[in-house]
Amino acid sequence: MNKRRQRWALAFLWMAVIFFLSGQSGSESASLSTSLFKPFFDVLIPMGISAETLSLFIRKTAHFISFLILGIFIFRALDTYQIELSQKVYMSILLCVGYAISDEIHQLFVDGRAGSLMDVLIDSMGSVTSITYLTLKRKKEVNV
Repeated sequence: MNKRRQRWALAFLWMAVIFFLSGQSGSESASLSTSLFKPFFDVLIPMGISAETLSLFIRKTAHFISFLILGIFIFRALDTYQIELSQKVYMSILLCVGYAISDEIHQLFVDGRAGSLMDVLIDSMGSVTSITYLTLKRKKEVNV
């Protein structure tokens, strides 16, 4: 498999992971978050941080990181094309934000979940962060 196909395969595989996780019911999602981060709960709750606050922080951080990773995969897939860097940036952001919107629409149809504009913004910030980093790194490499 050539580099372009490999990179798109990674991007679509990651999108499938996001879709699968978004397809979990509200209780399944909460249970997964709690079980994965139980050590944090065990330490921070006795220190006075509420379980609800900690759970919210973990879920929103997961949104940011999952779309940060998606931004990397999409940008790297587009990097296999001979197009201007600015076009790669805009296309990467457009694809990631579009997927964030579709992800929240998907959650409207999942029991115990809801679509959220705030989550779209958090997802988009994650993608834009990784795409900006890769863009700045690329510009630095070109200038050296």
